[in-house]
Amino acid sequence: MKRIILAVVIALTAQISYAQLDSLVKDTAWTLEGVLSLTGSQVSLTNWQAGGENSISANGFFSINADYNKDKLTWENYIEAAIGGTRIGGDDLRKTDDRFEIGTKFGYQLSKNWQATGFSTFRTQFTEDFELLGDTARRRISHIMAPGYFFAGLGAQYSPVKWFRVNIAPLSTKMTFVRVQNLANQGAFGVEPATYDENGELISEGENTRVELGGYVKIWAKKKIMDNVVIETKADFFSNYQEQPQNIDITWDVMLNLKVNKWLSANITTNLIYDDDIMVETGTNEMGETTTGPRVQFKEVFGAGLSVNF
Repeated sequence: MKRIILAVVIALTAQISYAQLDSLVKDTAWTLEGVLSLTGSQVSLTNWQAGGENSISANGFFSINADYNKDKLTWENYIEAAIGGTRIGGDDLRKTDDRFEIGTKFGYQLSKNWQATGFSTFRTQFTEDFELLGDTARRRISHIMAPGYFFAGLGAQYSPVKWFRVNIAPLSTKMTFVRVQNLANQGAFGVEPATYDENGELISEGENTRVELGGYVKIWAKKKIMDNVVIETKADFFSNYQEQPQNIDITWDVMLNLKVNKWLSANITTNLIYDDDIMVETGTNEMGETTTGPRVQFKEVFGAGLSVNF
């Protein structure tokens, strides 16, 4: 919970800082916009015969864009952060949302609808998480920079209308970072796993970084579909030229924002991930051993509460 509160404080501080910056760059080629959303729910039961458990949950989302546009040059920058958790009964706090993404892109106008572009994006999460194994045992499955992803590339962007664009980067790289050594030793998230001798003794630890060269496509759209209702979606596609290029990594985010008034809103966010290098438990085989394989990962978060646009 302390980390959730810290993330909210950081988001509020960022809002104040960017609001001050906005006052300095008015009437220039810079434009700034952002949103801060805080949602939560709480249930308290006393002698409730129908059953149930006390619970409390909270989610926060912060997004800021700072874009430069002058003559034929553009420079687009953004930061997105989300953090959330829930506690049911006497159980430990479990996170329900956790992501951080920052990106930048330079563009040079070639024609009405096309730009030459260069971009970079970094994505990770704030906190660690565990898989529960029985009543008390647990196994770490992620942490900050475990994994972390960095993309960079050169290419061209097609934008026939203001609210839609496609960035195509045939020359790009994807770097995967796994900072936690025991996850790296297992070969988590596609890095090279540790090697052991026939007696099970460690020969060499797993790699903490994996570098891939390939092609990258990003599709972005943001559209007001009716009064006070805005939908935004972005989808990333990456193909590794050096290894199984037909297995395309996909990250697809959708956010539907319904504005009630200046302060209140409801939003639905979905996140879909498919990465051929991320192994998910799929069941057990005839020997009773756990089997794993790549699978589509999907998350949906709905919230209603305080929302500030600036």
